Amino acid sequence: MVICYADGLFKELNEISLPLSDLAFQRGIGVFETIRTYDRRPMALTPHLERLASSAAGCRIALPLPLEDMKGIIRKGIDLVDGEVKIRPFITGGDAFDNELGFTRPRLFIFFEPLCPLPEKDYSEGISLHPVDQARPMANIKSINYLESFLPLAEDPEALEVLYCPGGEITESSHSNAFMVIGGKIVTAPEERVLPGTMRSMTLEMARDAGFSVEKRCPLRGELPLCTEFFITGSIKEILPVVRIGKTTVGGGKPGPVSAHLRRLYLQNLGRWGE
Repeated sequence: MVICYADGLFKELNEISLPLSDLAFQRGIGVFETIRTYDRRPMALTPHLERLASSAAGCRIALPLPLEDMKGIIRKGIDLVDGEVKIRPFITGGDAFDNELGFTRPRLFIFFEPLCPLPEKDYSEGISLHPVDQARPMANIKSINYLESFLPLAEDPEALEVLYCPGGEITESSHSNAFMVIGGKIVTAPEERVLPGTMRSMTLEMARDAGFSVEKRCPLRGELPLCTEFFITGSIKEILPVVRIGKTTVGGGKPGPVSAHLRRLYLQNLGRWGE
């Protein structure tokens, strides 16, 4: 069962509606986050909501509620769903745009649904990505407009996501941050080139604590045949190994030890970031 919060009420999803006048429908204007629970506690709730607020500000969408109020709503919503929960807060453009003030009448709605984690096979065998020679639109904003991330997948139906490689530089994938292991270092794009992922931040923190060398630069697509590992990170997928990018096999076609070790560290230290 999926529960949705909107207009101050929690209802089943089929009882909730939004007017077609909302600019989320008419122009694809809105921002969102995806948060998961472990042991019924939301992971990195504060960083997620701070990024939601930052995305809204970047789109000139007014914040409909203070973040502390959103936290209270999310904690109540978790109690309405059994087991582990996936939480997705959305802020839409609403019905009004002012040239000077931006989107002044936003709407907030939040989905609460049972969490469906990726199958363990994806971690033991790895996944594939489809490279495209373009950058992620509005890299620092988590917009609801993901059309450009879906259309190219028709060229590679086995790929989990698109991998953005503008000019041969690897920045991120369509729903995740990206990491290459090459020359004994973990290499990932600098913050100004990508969406500042919460799981990315935790992964970098764990990597440094574990003694890994980290280099912040865009890995190159031409380096893929030389790298020993490639992995992506996200709130639901955690730390996920990649064994094929386009027609290039990565790391001999098998997941490597670095991503596996980092995922173990993450699962052993959930209390560090759980709220």
